[in-house]
Amino acid sequence: MLSSLQQTVTVMFEVFRRWAGVSPAGVESNDAFSQLNTLVPLKSVQNEVPLSNAIRESASFVCREAILDRGERVGGYEFALGRKLRASLLERNAVIRRTYDDAMLTNLAPLGVSSLLGNRFALIRVSANSLKSPLLKSFAQANTFIMVTPGVIAETELAGLRTDVQLLGELGIKLGWAIDRPRPEISEFLNVAELIEIETAGLDGIQLKMMYRDFHAAKTTPKLIASGLQTSDDFSLCYQCGFDYFMGAFVSSRENWHPPKSEINRPRVFEVLNTIRSGAELDAISDKLRHDPILTFKLLRYINSPGIGLLHKVDDISKAVMLLGRDRFYRWLSLLVFDFNQVGYQGRILNEQSLTRARFMETLAGRGLVPNSADQLFIVGLFSLLDVMMNQPFSNVMKQVSLPEAVASAIMGEHGAMSEALALAVAIEAAAQDEIAVVAGRCGLDSETVAGLMIEALAWAQQVCASGE
Repeated sequence: MLSSLQQTVTVMFEVFRRWAGVSPAGVESNDAFSQLNTLVPLKSVQNEVPLSNAIRESASFVCREAILDRGERVGGYEFALGRKLRASLLERNAVIRRTYDDAMLTNLAPLGVSSLLGNRFALIRVSANSLKSPLLKSFAQANTFIMVTPGVIAETELAGLRTDVQLLGELGIKLGWAIDRPRPEISEFLNVAELIEIETAGLDGIQLKMMYRDFHAAKTTPKLIASGLQTSDDFSLCYQCGFDYFMGAFVSSRENWHPPKSEINRPRVFEVLNTIRSGAELDAISDKLRHDPILTFKLLRYINSPGIGLLHKVDDISKAVMLLGRDRFYRWLSLLVFDFNQVGYQGRILNEQSLTRARFMETLAGRGLVPNSADQLFIVGLFSLLDVMMNQPFSNVMKQVSLPEAVASAIMGEHGAMSEALALAVAIEAAAQDEIAVVAGRCGLDSETVAGLMIEALAWAQQVCASGE
C-alpha cells in the first residue's frame, strides 16, 4: 500500500512540475499524458478509448474557428485543439482540464498567431485552473484574448482567482470570460472585462436580450460574442440583440446559401483560362481580354500596383500579359473568380476559406508525401468550394473551365496525393481532430508543420481579402 501511494505521489509531483514549467531532464512533453493516464485512465463516452490517449495522439493539431463581426466580416479566430476533444473535457476534473490547456498553449505559443492576424484578434480558451500557467506569458499581445471558462467557482476560491487575474493583467495579458448563463458570483470580473462570450445554446431570445442589457448597463461596456450559433436565424436573433461578434456552425454551414452577385463576367474568365490551358499564344490571350472592359481595367490596375514594382506604367494589355507570364497570369485570373461585390457573410467566409485552402495547399508542395506542384495545389484549394459559391454541381463547373487532369481529379474527390492534401485542409476547417491526425499521417506531415502553415495561410488570405475591400 505504501509503495503504491509513493508511486502515485511521485507521478503527481512530476505532472505538477511540468505545469509549473519545470521539466525533469530527459522527460518529453508527452510524458505528462502518460502520467495522467496512469492516475486517471478515463474513458471516452463514444469509443471507450482512454481520454488521455486521445489528447496525446491528437493534441498537437491546432484548429481554428472564424468569428464574425457586425459587418459580417471575419473579426478574429478561436484557436483550439478540436471541438470534440474540448467538449469531452469540459466537465472533467481540474487535472484533466489543465493537461489539455497545457498541451494547447505549448503548441500555440511558438506559432506567433497574433502577430500574423493584423487587426483581427485571436481567442484562446482555458479553464480558470490554468491561469497560473507560465505558458500564458507568450500570449501578452494586444490582439490576443485568453478566454476563461470558469466552471464552478466556490466562494473560497475567489481570492485566489483575484490574485491570478491581477498578476496576468500586470503581465499585459488580456482576459475574456465565457459563460452560458448569468454568473453573479463572478460579476466582479465580468463587469471589468473587455470581451465576454455567451454560449447561446441553452438560452432563449428573452434571456439573451436581458443578459445583453445587463452587461451594457455596467460601468465598462464589454464586447460581446454570441457563440454556439447553429443557423442563420440564430445569427439574426443575436445580431438584433446587439452582439458584437458571432461564432458557431452557421458560419461554415452550406445550407440554403445563394450565390452572391458579382461584377465579374465568370464565363469570360473561364474562356480566358481555357485559352491559356490550350497553349495559345499570348496575343490570342490578350485578345480575349479586350472584349471585357472590367477584366482589362483589373489587369492594368494589378500590373501597375506597387506590389509588382514596375518602373514605368503599363497601359497595353499584351505587354501586361507578357510581363506577368503565362503561369502568373493564370493564377491572377483564377483569383478573379472569387471577386465578389457586396457579398454577405456567406460569400466573405467562402471567399476567405477558398483563399486559405489555396495558400495552405500551395505551401504543402514538396513536403512529406505531397507532390511538388505548388501551382496545381493552389488551384485545387481555390476551386474546391466553387460549386457552393456558384450554386452549381462540380460536374457543371468543370464543363466551363479546363483544368489539368490531376487538379480536376482532386477537386472531384478521386483518390490521390492532391486529394489527400485537400482532405487535410477540410479536416482543419472542421476541427476534426481524429481526421486531421489520420490525413496528416497519410500526407507524411507532422503537427508542427501543419499548424505553422495553417497560420501562415490565414494571414495571407486575410491580406488578400483586405486589399480587395
